[in-house]
Amino acid sequence: MMPRRVTPLFYGGMTLDEWNERYRVREELDREPASLLVGAARGVPPGRALDLACGAGRNAVWLAQNGWNVVAIDGAEEAVRIVRELDPHIDARALDLETDASLPFDDASFDLIAILYFLWQPLFREAHRLLREGGLIVSAVRTHGRFCMSLAELRAQFDGWEILRANDGEIAEIVARKRNYQENNVPV
Repeated sequence: MMPRRVTPLFYGGMTLDEWNERYRVREELDREPASLLVGAARGVPPGRALDLACGAGRNAVWLAQNGWNVVAIDGAEEAVRIVRELDPHIDARALDLETDASLPFDDASFDLIAILYFLWQPLFREAHRLLREGGLIVSAVRTHGRFCMSLAELRAQFDGWEILRANDGEIAEIVARKRNYQENNVPV
């Protein structure tokens, strides 16, 4: 069992205990997958996907239903329990995502990584490490308030990547493909 956090976590400054309670009572659970993810994944041959800060699993379940082999991670144990109930084939794990520690996966082991509506900047570095060449990252972050980032800041996380989609507004959205590199690190 993970130790309980008492510091503000995720958007809105909620503590991990508050998120767990929200999931325990199933408060306002959204079952519709993020349209950004659906649009990015459609037409892409399914492979291995990682949903970081998966919440109650709306995106992880959609990916699994569409042929992806999914690993879903959230800090809230109650959220992970819901994901396991919805689809026992999803590898759902409770892990603290707000550390600088590496995630327990081999380099280049995922074809798609989703980081939606959660901002912990070291996760972008992990996404770089974990995503295979040619793989996609799908990310959305708020542009105002606490735990926010502008579209320019979000784009900067993927300098040198092929940007397939970038939208600005209340939410900055990006879909980027990790470019294939030759030995001399020249994009091909």
